[in-house]
Amino acid sequence: MATRKLKNFEFAGLHNTDAETYPVLHCFQDFETANGFAFVVSGSEKVLEGDQQLCEVINERVRYYLDNEVLDDPREAVRNALVYANGFVYEMTRKKEGVEAEKASVLCVLVQDGKAYYAWMGEVSLFLYTGKRRYPLTWPLKEEGADSGEPLSKTSSILYLGVKQLAEPALCEQALVPVDGDQLFLGTGTTWALMRDKAFCTVMADSMPTHTKLQRLIKLAGEIKTEQPAAAQLIAFYNLDQTERSFAAGKTTAGPSVKERIQAKIEDRPKNKVLSNVLIGLGILILAYMFYDLFLVNPNKPVNVRVSQETAAENDTLSVTSDEQAGDEAADRTLPADVEYVVRSGDTWGSIYRQYEVCSWFIRNHPANEGKFDPEDNPVYNTRLVIPIKYSGSRSLNPAYYQEFTLEKVGNSCQNVNEAFKRRFDRKVASVN
Repeated sequence: MATRKLKNFEFAGLHNTDAETYPVLHCFQDFETANGFAFVVSGSEKVLEGDQQLCEVINERVRYYLDNEVLDDPREAVRNALVYANGFVYEMTRKKEGVEAEKASVLCVLVQDGKAYYAWMGEVSLFLYTGKRRYPLTWPLKEEGADSGEPLSKTSSILYLGVKQLAEPALCEQALVPVDGDQLFLGTGTTWALMRDKAFCTVMADSMPTHTKLQRLIKLAGEIKTEQPAAAQLIAFYNLDQTERSFAAGKTTAGPSVKERIQAKIEDRPKNKVLSNVLIGLGILILAYMFYDLFLVNPNKPVNVRVSQETAAENDTLSVTSDEQAGDEAADRTLPADVEYVVRSGDTWGSIYRQYEVCSWFIRNHPANEGKFDPEDNPVYNTRLVIPIKYSGSRSLNPAYYQEFTLEKVGNSCQNVNEAFKRRFDRKVASVN
């Protein structure tokens, strides 16, 4: 266990193997360089002869590069460090008998001026914990030549370190800008991706010291995959100048198909033949109805509908008096009132967003909704929620300001929405009105 406390962050590092009984195949290292403060976790599945294992070689090479090459761009520095380590390990395995880079992985995070830059290869995990939930920042890196247009899946060939002489590591799309209280978790291996959000966040939300949290997480990882080597580091930020968080969420791996999910649900249930037959029959009826509705039923006769003036205005140029125009503009600036919604069985934030196009952050932080969510801040069945439609991205629900909440502005997963985002919008509305 290694722990340290600095001006803007404290951190702890740990691996779950005992060098006296089992070689340290996964390890961590942290050090200060002219490029910033570096955190490295790495590992491999091959035991090497001698005292030094491959993970230690990888960490040494990353440190050597960052100690000796100073670049203006920290993002380029962390990328080049992994390119150098990859080439070194490749040549090492080629020239030194008995040395193999089997599933060698590495993740490096470089912290400079309150921002974090990161790059990785192989099987690693990087999570940002914001106090309420965790956000994956990494994803499986596919080998060069694989179809990058296809979704990532379990069958994709992961690009490990040292396999190719020239290999491009995955690199953060933008720097992570944390705020006070944010925590950054680095881990090797596949265990961390299998750990449930609830279990992870329960540990992270506790007020225990950073090194104790890391010990708990390592213990949970050992329960998921017994004797699976792993290394991890945990960074807790504080005393930062910035008040607005910014980051690029990791790409989502392809999940199972609809057919696979249905089959999994059936297999998870008790082996009841009658129940299985009922589910299969119900599925057939649904498919038959969809086919009938789409292709067999006669459509209604066309009806002539008079186009309203509002719709016509989108296609034609209409002349209006200045009084009419002023009245329309005043109406356009009207904020829609809140609406109430009773959570139905099976509702998720995604289903509620599809209905109202309001990011869950606005709903969760609405004063009228305080205390109405489960421990993971998810909606609870049969609870009456107040939906602030003035933050909606739907043109029909929020005609005056829907453009302020497009996906380009709030982010594909609403990751840009926070207190600062809300304040900017509220100030804009106040200035207009």
